[in-house]
Amino acid sequence: MKAKIADLVRPDLVDLKPYKVEDIPHRIKADANENPFDMPEQVRKLIADECLRHQFNRYPDPAALDLRGALAAELNLDVDQLAIGNGSDELINYIMAAFGGHGSRVIFSNPTFSIYGIFAKVWGTEVLDVPLSPDFQLDPDGIISAAKAGDRSIIFICYPNNPTGNCFSRQAILDVIEHSGAVVVLDEAYHEFAGKTFLPLLGNYENLIILRTFSKAFGLAGLRVGYMMAGGDIIREIMKVKMVYNINSLSQKIALILLKHKNEVFPYVEKIMQERDRLAGQLDSMKGITPFPSDANFILFRPSTDAEAVFSELVKNGILIRNLNKPGLLQNCLRVTVGKPEENDEFLGILRGLHE
Repeated sequence: MKAKIADLVRPDLVDLKPYKVEDIPHRIKADANENPFDMPEQVRKLIADECLRHQFNRYPDPAALDLRGALAAELNLDVDQLAIGNGSDELINYIMAAFGGHGSRVIFSNPTFSIYGIFAKVWGTEVLDVPLSPDFQLDPDGIISAAKAGDRSIIFICYPNNPTGNCFSRQAILDVIEHSGAVVVLDEAYHEFAGKTFLPLLGNYENLIILRTFSKAFGLAGLRVGYMMAGGDIIREIMKVKMVYNINSLSQKIALILLKHKNEVFPYVEKIMQERDRLAGQLDSMKGITPFPSDANFILFRPSTDAEAVFSELVKNGILIRNLNKPGLLQNCLRVTVGKPEENDEFLGILRGLHE
């Protein structure tokens, strides 16, 4: 008898929906929170030189020691407090592998980054989401209660939160770290745009993990480099489940180049922040549009008209943003990534025309 794949798949994964990125034609891409600016020419030349001399025939350093060492020096950490991943997504997966699985639970706010829930289900971990308040604030008591109800828990807090864009109360997060009895993961993917971090407190809490990435501020989304900061005990557990050659050698080298030339790359971060504030001001002054405060490189907003119609009209004009419209706190909401000034102006022009 021939085996049917549907009969061989884990029953708990049958209804799991994959993270899907729709391929919608566009001229202006403002849906994925990417850095809209290309790297400075002098940095691109350094990368080109590295490509010419790079030994593609050799396996990468599985420990990524050069990159970890450079990050340790930059962040005033020990090398054994760092792990490198093929994007933060991979590190989230490793956290699930080390601390999740059957008998554990993953807890996060709702709405937040959907990957937390997807990976939790992949590892057979119970998923509990604790709704944010109507003004997108964390419910620390609800999270702590959910964590204490289980034997082992992992709590994910996106800071600033995606897709709402805000940083939660510092005291609320400290309460969760101190009283939940769980592994607490602070995803600081948008840290450079917020200027807020819990990194100085890393040594105070052995249950704290901080994630960051080269994808946003450094503009390296296409090469997938993320990093984890935690106590040595946690990093050792992560190394047990890490794929041996998880981060390719060229990505390691290019991330090193960007780190060494941060002062040439980061002026773009300042430009994005200036454009974020300008874009937020323009949206706020627009009739029929309610923007929400953002500490990231994107803005969540709610039109008074049908969000589906607004999204469709923008797509017709070649502008792709993120349609988040669904029942709950994101009802009729859309999210736009902060782009270059001329891209933001075109987006604003079309949106204004829809609400005059």
